[in-house]
Amino acid sequence: MPASQSAPSLFDFPETPFTATLSLGLTEAEDLSIASGFSVVSNPHASGGSYLQATAATSRAGGVFDGPVGLYDINVSYFDETDGVSYMEVLVNGAVVAAFDWDATGGDAIVTKASAAETLISGLVLAPGDVIELRGMSDGGEPLRTDAVEILASPPPALGESFVIEAEDLQILSGFTVGNNGAASGGQNLQHTGGGTARAVYTVQQAGTFDLTLGYFDETDGASWMQVLVNGTVVADWAWDATGGAAIASTASRATEVIEALELQAGDVIELRGQGDGGEPLRADYLEFTAVEGGASGPTPPGTGTLDLWYARDGEVYVALNDGDGAFTELDTGVETGGSLRAVDMDGDGDFDFLRVELVDPFPLPDPSTTTDHFEFVVETTVYENDGSGGFTVATTDAVPYVTEGDGYPYQALDRARDIVEVGEAGDIDGDGDVDFVGASLIGGDFLIFDNNGDDSFSLTVVPVPTEYLAFGELSPGGNYTRLADMNDDGLLDLLLSVAWETSSTLVMINDGAGGFDWVGSYGGSDDGNSTEIPADLDGDGDLDVLYVAISDGGGISIYVNDGTGASAGYGPWFPDGELNGIGALQIADFDGDGALEMVNASIDDSSEGLDPGLRVFEFPVEDGMIDIVVDKLDPSLVGQVTAQGDFEGDGDVDLILTTRGVSSEVYVLFNDGAAHFAAVPAGVADIENEYAFMSAGVYSGEFGNLPIA
Repeated sequence: MPASQSAPSLFDFPETPFTATLSLGLTEAEDLSIASGFSVVSNPHASGGSYLQATAATSRAGGVFDGPVGLYDINVSYFDETDGVSYMEVLVNGAVVAAFDWDATGGDAIVTKASAAETLISGLVLAPGDVIELRGMSDGGEPLRTDAVEILASPPPALGESFVIEAEDLQILSGFTVGNNGAASGGQNLQHTGGGTARAVYTVQQAGTFDLTLGYFDETDGASWMQVLVNGTVVADWAWDATGGAAIASTASRATEVIEALELQAGDVIELRGQGDGGEPLRADYLEFTAVEGGASGPTPPGTGTLDLWYARDGEVYVALNDGDGAFTELDTGVETGGSLRAVDMDGDGDFDFLRVELVDPFPLPDPSTTTDHFEFVVETTVYENDGSGGFTVATTDAVPYVTEGDGYPYQALDRARDIVEVGEAGDIDGDGDVDFVGASLIGGDFLIFDNNGDDSFSLTVVPVPTEYLAFGELSPGGNYTRLADMNDDGLLDLLLSVAWETSSTLVMINDGAGGFDWVGSYGGSDDGNSTEIPADLDGDGDLDVLYVAISDGGGISIYVNDGTGASAGYGPWFPDGELNGIGALQIADFDGDGALEMVNASIDDSSEGLDPGLRVFEFPVEDGMIDIVVDKLDPSLVGQVTAQGDFEGDGDVDLILTTRGVSSEVYVLFNDGAAHFAAVPAGVADIENEYAFMSAGVYSGEFGNLPIA
């Protein structure tokens, strides 16, 4: 890991590889690789009987660190004579970590013990393969005489101070590889390559008590699991089962797990052990050690890292906090329903906040034939910040204008806010580390990109929808919803624009990184539109495909197969062979732990297609490059909507939330036995009211905080 650069280098040397190695302890300067401007000179006052001495105006030498990753000090010894003011830089991987003048006024004008000097560079994280380099410029009668470089383990940091070890610098034992990732702290991360358990270790260099923070990417297209062990003892064990954020390793899916007050001794071995799932290949980013006062080490406290629930009742938003074993305590958040609510980590502290987006009521609209052919609407955003225990306060409010000419649509016919602005998903669209969101406008024919200014106020960018790729050449009064997914694995979230009713199209739009989106493909299943797009790597080739549901006539489940660029490599199968209405909610994850994704549904019931009611587990077998949708299991005792997924009891597999239909919906946790067999247990929250008897309650999962301590 490069150390922080204190100043730009004064030198412009050509790239030169160094073959010499620097190990822990003392390395004589004459044993370094000389790139230019140095020669070896014998002298009895030098530690090894020789030193490096400048033979040109500028000089350069270095080597490659071969010790274990850790926190170190570098001590450079040299002869600071009084007949010149030489200058030296120390660099790690090309970054200047120290720069200093040799400007002593005591001592001697020649090489003696009196002119011996040292400069200590403290607190550098070094990893095997890091390049340590000396660059210098002699002056007057002082020819930059350099004696040795010593690398020592740093003392433990002071209380409250921390250091970071990049995960990619750990020693890999099995199953991990290093992948490039622009959203990772060091530009890379560890990720599981499949085929057994992934393991990597770090050997502790500093004794002390630390809060250990693991940074990782908790993506929404899988539920990986991770353990942290110290000398073979498990100190943390949790599932990576976020439902907000993103389906890629981006700033939106960054997550942390903190192991508090971990007592460590030099030589202790910290191991990361886990397994990827689905499209989530266990991407680990970094280990941060923060020195704290002494305390007993132990596993993560109950209630930490387990998923909670949220839902609406009587115009209020409720959360139900998980006790760590799948039992829930309900809290009224005080957040009112209305507008579009998104549960997302707005402030990056690891728990979910709420983002509300609503259109300030513009109705009734004036007749454009008698007033104007364009209007200014106001989109209001409110961020409700979570206190970590399911309590919420308003953090920011903002008003964003949207001006449209309507594209010929008769304004006087509009009476719904969603025809003006229909809010899509939230995520880090521009890769700057904060949460943006996207929408679509029927009357404007636009994508609406709401860019977070960094303080949860928003700026609007209007991007015209390429309607030439839509089946009927326009957006639909039946609904236009935009989802986010990285379809070409470039670290940027792309758009899936789905239109409903009569137009049956979903556009795949690739983010160009400069505020624009380029069409690469589209799909549709029936003459009444699409719904329930779920990006996931269904064929196991490393990119995100899209499972989608076609509604009404010709309805059923199908797959848009990604060729790696976001464009279609073909369309998958259709389930069932006929047509099916009322498919309901779907959940996709590796439910049976076999490394491949499955789909679960509990609402399909169609006697005309020979489909009995019950919970179905679907597989996606691939044969000769073709993907299929096959029912693997049916449990007729479980019927309803599977509205959320996650590890609700902390055992490492993916459970489900099922709600029943009716004016009052009952809520169940479907506990997974690890092989995709589910047992229903009442969630213990009050029945959730619906407006209509044929509906099921919308119950969703998320990380909202720990239960208050009694």
